[in-house]
Amino acid sequence: MNDSLDRWIQRVTLAALLALTATLLTVGVALYSSNSEAGTAATSSATQP
Repeated sequence: MNDSLDRWIQRVTLAALLALTATLLTVGVALYSSNSEAGTAATSSATQP
């Protein structure tokens, strides 16, 4: 294969992996923050008389 095509494929693959990593981190942070907020709300409502 052509060297320039190989480099292009490597760059596209790297960009896709970085985008996937950023997406997974964003979703993980969003789920973690919503879970901690729900846990805090449940705890505070359970402690109130």
